[in-house]
Amino acid sequence: MIKEILRLYEQDESIHNLYVSISNREIFSSQDKKSSHLINIRSMTKSIVSLLIGIALKKEFIKSLETPINYFLPGAPNNISIRDLLTMSSGFDIDDKDLYGLVLNSNDWVRDILNLPLAGKGTFRYKGVDYHLLSAIISKSTGLTVSNFAKTYLFSPLDIIDVEWESDPQGITVGSTGLKISFESLIKISQVLVNNGLENNNEIIPNNWINVFTTNGIPTNLSYGDYGLGWWIKTYKDNIIYRALGSGGQQILIYPIERISIIVTADPKAFNHIESETLSNKILDIITS
Repeated sequence: MIKEILRLYEQDESIHNLYVSISNREIFSSQDKKSSHLINIRSMTKSIVSLLIGIALKKEFIKSLETPINYFLPGAPNNISIRDLLTMSSGFDIDDKDLYGLVLNSNDWVRDILNLPLAGKGTFRYKGVDYHLLSAIISKSTGLTVSNFAKTYLFSPLDIIDVEWESDPQGITVGSTGLKISFESLIKISQVLVNNGLENNNEIIPNNWINVFTTNGIPTNLSYGDYGLGWWIKTYKDNIIYRALGSGGQQILIYPIERISIIVTADPKAFNHIESETLSNKILDIITS
């Protein structure tokens, strides 16, 4: 088993780090010492924001996923809920490729996102603006930036201390991308997910939230599955697997029923999400055959 996984790892030099575990028992771990200690996990950031929304719900900073976002963000459309942002079905009429142009010319991202036209509400459309608004909502509801909220309720309880997270010109933590974190820290997060949110019998991530985001997907017509409130969900051998994905092949995969976790980080200029998904699927086949 280990030799087969090693062979997959060594086949592509653009894979930086690879971790595989069953029931949090390490099966394979290889780290590229030449790559940066802090990894830009790109759109995996959205999945971390989703975990923070679950924590905010548990602690009743946020009362419901159905709460209209204008409760927290005055001037927002009154028919968009927190759930709509989590499923990227808000209807804000922008594609991710146009996001850079919007923020490059903006000194108030939230204001300019809320001023976007609306089209196609209720239909999945991949766009980071929804997750930046979620960051603003966490900040409004808790009085903490998302980076500080994460430090208090997610990172510090897991002894994760080495983190960098970008902010917008208003000081709002970027919700869609921009989180840099170590490979060891990604392993700690995966271990908590494998343990259904528990760390040493302390509930760090609400177990009911894991159930929510793995069973409430919205259809995407994309190869990596439905979008389940910040996590991509799919079936493998008729059972749910869920993934955090970032451009350039960054990935956390959890296969709950077998308590398997796989983490991939890679050179974003030489690797992509399809190659990363193929790699993790091959590893699942090796482990579960």
